[in-house]
Amino acid sequence: MKKLVAVVLVLYAFSYAVPENVSMPDHRVQWFPCSVVKYSTPLKLGWVVGAIRMNLSGSGSYHGIYAQLEPGFGGGKVNIGYRYGAQYFVPVYSAGINLSFLQTWGNPLGDVESGQSYAGIEVTGAVFMVQANYGVFRHVAGDSDEWE
Repeated sequence: MKKLVAVVLVLYAFSYAVPENVSMPDHRVQWFPCSVVKYSTPLKLGWVVGAIRMNLSGSGSYHGIYAQLEPGFGGGKVNIGYRYGAQYFVPVYSAGINLSFLQTWGNPLGDVESGQSYAGIEVTGAVFMVQANYGVFRHVAGDSDEWE
C-alpha cells in the first residue's frame, strides 16, 4: 500500500512539471525505439529491436511506419510496416500490418528446416505490451517448402 501511495504522489508531482500555459502542438513527429523479447514459431526465443516514426496527436495516439529486426535461435525476420496506437507513460494498445522476410537457421520449431526463406504479410495487435502476430508466408528459397 505504501508503494502505491508513493507512485500516486510521484505522478501527482509530475502533473505539475509542465506549466499550464505552455501550448503543445497538435501534431508532432518522433522516432521511438522498440525492443522486446519474443517467442514465436519457427524462430523460437528471439529479440525484436527496431524503431517507429510516430506521428503524435495531442490525445496520446500515434501512427507511423516502423522497421524491426528479429533474430532468434531458429531464424531471423525483418519487418517493415505501419502501426497505429496510443500511449500514456507506457504503450496502451497498437495495431499494425507489416511485410516480413523470414530466414531459418539452426534448429527451427516444427517441421521447418534450416536454410529456408519465406516472405509474407503479418497483422499485429498489442495491449499493454502483450503482443500477438498472425501472418501468411510463402516459401521463396531453400530446399523444402513444407511450411507455409
